[in-house]
Amino acid sequence: MSKIIIVFLAIYFISFFGLAVVWRNYAVAKKTGANAFKLNKKIGAEAITGMYFKFLPLISILVFTLYAFLPTLYQSLGPMALINHKAFQLIGMGVMVIALVWIVVAQSQMGASWRIGIDHDEKTQFIQKGLFRYSRNPIFVGIIFTSFGFFLVLPNPFTLTILMLDIALIQIQVAIEEQFLTETHGEEYIKYCKHVRRWV
Repeated sequence: MSKIIIVFLAIYFISFFGLAVVWRNYAVAKKTGANAFKLNKKIGAEAITGMYFKFLPLISILVFTLYAFLPTLYQSLGPMALINHKAFQLIGMGVMVIALVWIVVAQSQMGASWRIGIDHDEKTQFIQKGLFRYSRNPIFVGIIFTSFGFFLVLPNPFTLTILMLDIALIQIQVAIEEQFLTETHGEEYIKYCKHVRRWV
């Protein structure tokens, strides 16, 4: 089972960063000429969440690297034994795959408006079609489920911490973004918020 997990996570991380980060950033840049990465040079709460979004994924990769190549050191992280452990690992892999597809679809529906962080320099359209008809933040929903699935695949204090930080800091980021969108789009965005839930 461990070899299956190693292969799965290796493919997953390559796919996630390739599709949801590199390719999407390239697609936005090609269409608009803008860099979609907007986490640098922030202040206050945006700086805190920006640092998280830049560095916490690296911790996920570090945990995977220890599991794959330094299993003795990985054991020192204190892996958690879940009831029906293998079944939960399979469920976790399924959740991660569905979450990645969900994220990529939501990103494609955002089109040229997609950004990592808040774009204070350019007014982008807020999207109301596709998944955004049912959730105001479908990409963040997908990220939380990705972290949840990762915890089920490799349950340990680090992946649990990543999951909890995901939930807490995404709440902060969403509040910041919604305030920004309200100031930018006014009554149109307020009306949208009344009809569409924040999550699902």
